[in-house]
Amino acid sequence: MSGSGDVTIVCEAIREATPADSARIIEMGRSFLLNGPYRDQLTDNPAQVQKLIDWLFANEQAKILVYETEGRVEGVLCFILYPHYFSGELCANEMIWYVGPEHRGRASLELLWAAEKMAYEMGAIRMQLTAPTEQVGEIYKHLHYSLVEVGYQARLADRVRH
Repeated sequence: MSGSGDVTIVCEAIREATPADSARIIEMGRSFLLNGPYRDQLTDNPAQVQKLIDWLFANEQAKILVYETEGRVEGVLCFILYPHYFSGELCANEMIWYVGPEHRGRASLELLWAAEKMAYEMGAIRMQLTAPTEQVGEIYKHLHYSLVEVGYQARLADRVRH
């Protein structure tokens, strides 16, 4: 996956991740999970995230990009291509996108632009992003993304009647 040379990175600080980046990606993900909007929605499970990262590295339709500055990874964006289940169009679906608070802004945009370019070069027609908050959704609208669907989640143990 990394070093394939067939996809152009648009910023020197953005590169494809390697397995050596896994621990840092998990660390950033845990920070987001434990301090962000998913803290009451998902269980902290670093071993499962490692399995996901390993699966992404092995999948030719997936890419993991990192933002690195001063020798340290400070951001990550992972996406996977899939044929849309209704249209059949090849879509890039963002799975993980996190940039440390002190590096947000330009670094976040550079990761997105690199992912968009890479997905397009891989044949994707559309890029799909998730918005964990309305504020993030507003940023997407500013970037000319359209609201398509809103997801909801509930813990089944709290819902199922016994």
